[in-house]
Amino acid sequence: MSTEQRSEQRVDVDVRFFVHVHESEQDPDMVGQSLQCEAIDFSAHGIQFSTNAELSTSTRLNITIGIGEPFAMYLLRGEVRWVRQKEDTYLMGVLLIAAEDTDLQSWLEVFDTQFNQQTG
Repeated sequence: MSTEQRSEQRVDVDVRFFVHVHESEQDPDMVGQSLQCEAIDFSAHGIQFSTNAELSTSTRLNITIGIGEPFAMYLLRGEVRWVRQKEDTYLMGVLLIAAEDTDLQSWLEVFDTQFNQQTG
């Protein structure tokens, strides 16, 4: 039996973006820091990415991603759900969450259209 917990199809996409640490109880010194990230895959409600700094689970992030044709920018809020070290980088799974002044609803509305264009 698989331990897979994903309920949505993942899309492999090469997208670089920045995350801004919004809130971190375990690492308060990280609040306000920006990290360059590379997406590994996306779903409508989550992102797996790599970066060179370790973040704690439960850390809240502001994520700005630009995608699509026509190009659009999305400000999203996410919570780090898991972290794994791989050589000199860290892989993280982030659950996108609803928050005031973010574009989650717009992201959800265009996700399938935008990423289906890129994958086939």
